[in-house]
Amino acid sequence: MKTAFVNFRMIFVLLLAALLAGCSGGAAPATPTATPTTQPVPTATATPEPFAVLMAPDPAPSAAVELAVRAVGEFAAQQGWDLRRVSPGAEALGADRLGGPRLFASVGSGLGEAIIAAAQARTDIKFLAVGETGAAPSANLLVVGSDFRRDQAAFMAGLLAGIENRNDYVGWIGEDGTVRGTIYYNGFKHGIRYICPRCRLFNLALPAAADAGQGMSAAGSLLTNYIDTASAVPGPAGDAALADLAKNGVRVAGAGPDIYRTVFSGGSGAGVKNVLGEIAFRPDLLLADLLPRFLAGETFAEPVSYSLANGGIEYAAFPNDWISAARQAYLQKILDELAAGRLDIGIDPLTGDER
Repeated sequence: MKTAFVNFRMIFVLLLAALLAGCSGGAAPATPTATPTTQPVPTATATPEPFAVLMAPDPAPSAAVELAVRAVGEFAAQQGWDLRRVSPGAEALGADRLGGPRLFASVGSGLGEAIIAAAQARTDIKFLAVGETGAAPSANLLVVGSDFRRDQAAFMAGLLAGIENRNDYVGWIGEDGTVRGTIYYNGFKHGIRYICPRCRLFNLALPAAADAGQGMSAAGSLLTNYIDTASAVPGPAGDAALADLAKNGVRVAGAGPDIYRTVFSGGSGAGVKNVLGEIAFRPDLLLADLLPRFLAGETFAEPVSYSLANGGIEYAAFPNDWISAARQAYLQKILDELAAGRLDIGIDPLTGDER
């Protein structure tokens, strides 16, 4: 009986010890679980899309502006650039408004001096000025077509007036007392002499500030000399003279571009059937060559003027059939000789003085 009691007490003690051990945390403590944290995923910085800016009047006031605008657009497309067009205005050239274009092109905006200032303020941008009088080139400014070879343009007009003349009488409305007038007159005269040495040239020189009324009056004076073909210094007086002469049966040649477009309303003006031809500028041909070189880092210290040598001057498409295909080919051969330097007009291109 005593033995049974002792066994019972031992069993009780063992059970109590086991119970106390469980309550005292004898089991291995649980390992705390780390709270997951979300780390921000770095976002790649977006690269701005490359773009170019074109500032030009719309609609284009001349064929040369149209060609230059098209050339800039095609170049931007070839580079994969977005082209953003803005209206001409000095505010578009503000250093804080330009953004970061690969190219800022100004065509015929009349803002030559503002373009120079913008190029000086933003040397990180390449600038192009086409047909902008007063623009001067720099390391980041390419200037094209701010001037042209007037002696060549006048010579070309002389060739047209001489090759088609039927009575050897040719008229010229000139500009008195200016270097420009001398260049045009002697250039035209040498073109007549080259292709029609027997032709007689009637020259009426007007003041540089002559208006359309004076031009028409000069045209009337030329008509009394029975002239068959004629040309004139480009400008209000000369343009009016050519329009009046053409209406009166005289065939006329343009010593500058766009007389067919402006003087004769693109083909609907009176006397348009008597237009022999005119000069054309080709900025698109020049830009196709110059822009890749410029964007690659080449600099041009002088403005690139339109000339026969660089392909910037040519005859525009002949609007009528006065000049036959054979004569057109003959005229082109003469221009090729001039462009290659194998033929000389015979006057100083800067002063117009005869050599």
